[in-house]
Amino acid sequence: MHTTPIIYTSLAAVLLLASCTSKVQRDDDSTPKYSIFNENLITANRYLVQEDAKRIAQYIKRRSWKMTDGEGGIQYMLCTHGNGDSIASAPKVTIDYRVELLDGTICYDSRTDGQKDLTVGASEMEPGMTRTLRRLCHGDSAVLILPPHYAKGLIGDLNMIPPHSVIVYFVKIN
Repeated sequence: MHTTPIIYTSLAAVLLLASCTSKVQRDDDSTPKYSIFNENLITANRYLVQEDAKRIAQYIKRRSWKMTDGEGGIQYMLCTHGNGDSIASAPKVTIDYRVELLDGTICYDSRTDGQKDLTVGASEMEPGMTRTLRRLCHGDSAVLILPPHYAKGLIGDLNMIPPHSVIVYFVKIN
């Protein structure tokens, strides 16, 4: 059993409770002043983002991958370049995919779950997928690594992806 998800879940619960009970204080000129709870939330969030970045960097290093930095900690690597149009100009796609956790646990796979038909930017997909797929073309295959805040967030997907998980997408855009 991994203790890391338990630690993150406990930290998230404490932070959520703290954020619900805090009030924004105002000083004499009516500008918001952060309460101690909000400062703690900011500090905890920075810590989690830094820890996620370290875990992602270690994962990439173990595989000797040459990834491209996307925004907000997203990493991606083009494996094969297709001959199709840019997804930015033709956003309807069908993808083959495999979704894994950093420990190699396979969460979802199009071989068993079926391909996904998506309209990039309009479908219910992870924000990191939307941001990264827009950089690719029809026919491309790529590896995408999404930190929790661009993946399934603090609660996971309530099915196969645990709370606060970095997820790795292996995608082939048809």
